[in-house]
Amino acid sequence: MAGEWRIGLLCGALLLAAACADPARERFERAEKELLSQKMEAALADYRTIARDHPQSRYAPAALLRQGDLYGGYYRNFPAALEAYDSLVYNYPRASEVPRALLKTAEIHLLQYLDPASAATDLERIRKEFPRFEREDEALFLLARAYGAAGEDERQAAALSELAERFPKSNRAAEGRWMLAYALLGQRRYADADREFRKLLYLSTERESTVQARWGIAQSLEGMGDLQGAIVQYEALLGDAGDPAHVAEKIGRLKGRLRKQ
Repeated sequence: MAGEWRIGLLCGALLLAAACADPARERFERAEKELLSQKMEAALADYRTIARDHPQSRYAPAALLRQGDLYGGYYRNFPAALEAYDSLVYNYPRASEVPRALLKTAEIHLLQYLDPASAATDLERIRKEFPRFEREDEALFLLARAYGAAGEDERQAAALSELAERFPKSNRAAEGRWMLAYALLGQRRYADADREFRKLLYLSTERESTVQARWGIAQSLEGMGDLQGAIVQYEALLGDAGDPAHVAEKIGRLKGRLRKQ
């Protein structure tokens, strides 16, 4: 009995050792250490061999994501980065790394290739297939930029409004509010722009953002033809604006227009 017990223990130990001997895991952990040590070429080589030699491993999608990040972020080789991300999305469509790969792909399409339509397609796929993506605020912000670049003003405004409503504490939501306000101003939707700039003024806690919001309100009121209201806002900026002479010039010009009415 004792001999059988020892044999059983030995077999169990061997099975455990075999289970723990995961070459893909070992190579991935080595690549991570190389990445932290700034050994970029060695890390990239290890990530590439994981996806090539161990395609069934649970580390393969993560290795492809790291590979794309290195190509795009460090080597600035965007075609190679897209190839890695596309391989991840195509071969492992349900992997948890897929929405991050799609987000990175959208960034490259929008910021490097100036292709907002392709970027929007990638980002809409994230929203449809991965509704619980932890970086959805980032995806919405980038989607708004893509729609803006494509001249789809209504869709841009809808994405920015959703961003502010769903992720009010996100840094991207704060950036999105400014983007929305200036987008409305650029579209000559002055009443809507005035509303958004007033929200920003209410939320403002710093001098610079207060000045920026008041300037936006003044421009919106000027666009609506409320010259007196615009003058009030510009006068409030005289002590804070970086170029008080320019503000005084605008006030004088608006007062001249008022006298002619």
